[in-house]
Amino acid sequence: MKTLTVCLFITFFVSGRLSLSAQESKLLLDKPGTFKMVYYGVFNHDDCGFTKAETTANYQKLVALTDVFRRNPVLSSPKGFDCIAMKTSWNCDPKNSYGIPSEIWIQFCSWSLDEGKEVCWTDEPPEWAFEVNRLRTFGAAGFNVTSNQPTASKQGFNMEQWEKAADKVNELFFMPGAKEILGSGLDRYNGDFIIVYNPDRPAYWLHVSIRETFGLLFDYWRQDPNQTSSEMILKMLEKEYARFSEPERDGYAYYGDPGSISRIGSDSRQLPVMRINPAYWNKSLPRSAIQILSFYCQADKNIIKNEMEERLKDNSGYYHLSRFAEALDITIFSGIIDK
Repeated sequence: MKTLTVCLFITFFVSGRLSLSAQESKLLLDKPGTFKMVYYGVFNHDDCGFTKAETTANYQKLVALTDVFRRNPVLSSPKGFDCIAMKTSWNCDPKNSYGIPSEIWIQFCSWSLDEGKEVCWTDEPPEWAFEVNRLRTFGAAGFNVTSNQPTASKQGFNMEQWEKAADKVNELFFMPGAKEILGSGLDRYNGDFIIVYNPDRPAYWLHVSIRETFGLLFDYWRQDPNQTSSEMILKMLEKEYARFSEPERDGYAYYGDPGSISRIGSDSRQLPVMRINPAYWNKSLPRSAIQILSFYCQADKNIIKNEMEERLKDNSGYYHLSRFAEALDITIFSGIIDK
């Protein structure tokens, strides 16, 4: 099966860039560390309609979530690093969201002995992240069409309609790898991406048909303000669409030829095209509730263990992140989902 490669700066599988040389410094593995939670408000919810009471209640939910992952023995009593749990808000999605969206970033600020001095690594330290109440996760690669303000437009061009057409295309994404059901309310994709959810609710993602996918692409390119590119791309899309039979068009869309315009195929062995299912949300719950969360965790513990040994040998601050990942029990998060 082909898989889509998504470059994610949050992943803990890349270590070379920030590795510390043993000749320059040495990790202080036994130095007692600290743990604190801070709010990093890159985005806010001022335009989302959430009340102060809702955001306050949600913050308490996130504190409780922090307490859950602190059950990990590496975090329960930090040694060799200071841990900072940074809570940040995310912009809301009026069409598809309900619960308050946010992230928690776990930073591992390692302590080292550098030229005889104890130094804490606080500049871009290794990180690990949770996404909370986001149905469109950082694990899903989409189509990413744009609707920037055009410098020139064809006759009859309507900017608002073009933006709406772009939004509909951008709601589509490819499933982030082969899916495994690990247990009730616990799915894993591509061997490393975890989604924790309420299994009693409708599916959080829905498959999309070839007919619908091409319909959205056709509409977007018909609205394109550049007459030349609009006509050229539409002809290419029509040629690709003509390859599918009528029954295939009503079937599910999958990842196709990466060199094509649509990137759509009918091979069910490939990654399916999905969209968010707003019906997943239980709107009888308060918006402060945690209804879904996602994060990365490599399934193969041997990979993590080998990586951890290499990072220790290199005196890399990523060693503590590997320790955390190796000790992580993903099943502890199922109880945090509100029902």
